[in-house]
Amino acid sequence: MYKVKRFVFNKMAENSFVLSHENGDAVIIDPGCNNESERRVLSDYIEKESLTPLSIVLTHGHFDHIMGASFVAGKYGIKSWVHIADKDEMVAAAQAAIVYDIKMEHAYPQADNFFEGEPVLKFGALEIHVLHTPSHSKGSVCLYLPDADLLFAGDTIYNCTLGFSNDGFASLIKVIREKILVLPPFTMVYSGHGLPCKIEELRLLASVRRLP
Repeated sequence: MYKVKRFVFNKMAENSFVLSHENGDAVIIDPGCNNESERRVLSDYIEKESLTPLSIVLTHGHFDHIMGASFVAGKYGIKSWVHIADKDEMVAAAQAAIVYDIKMEHAYPQADNFFEGEPVLKFGALEIHVLHTPSHSKGSVCLYLPDADLLFAGDTIYNCTLGFSNDGFASLIKVIREKILVLPPFTMVYSGHGLPCKIEELRLLASVRRLP
């Protein structure tokens, strides 16, 4: 019923996703394509699968996750969504990229739409439940599809383990315990970097590490 295609883009090895329904409706999550070849890989897939992109949804506003947003928005005539608490992150993104010796080919300083709290976003046949998980950034969110057992965790989770926090380790543990580990065990977790895993694997990790 649903299909997830993962792309690894830009110097930060960021995961971008195309989430699609069997009817062709699709959303693009965290488009990080930052050069012509990466943009072509993404658009070729969408064309090959005969998909209809309906929206861009961002797990947060850091530069490596939004590098391709301007391209995607322009090519498909679609709008973007991000948590309002990351509005300033997007403004600062292009400058932040320079610190990592990266130039954003197309700056994207502001999303089209901002949400607060934990809304349910509906795009055609796709219904995405937002889980606000502030720690990596104030507006970091996870995107959950309960009927498909899918979670897009952004940088709250990293390569099947704990993600990065700009607000202290304790806050990261808190949101993971309260928002992520409570999900069904076979939920597939797609993180912003690295390989996917399942909730049950994250629970095991938490148990082994005896996280507070």
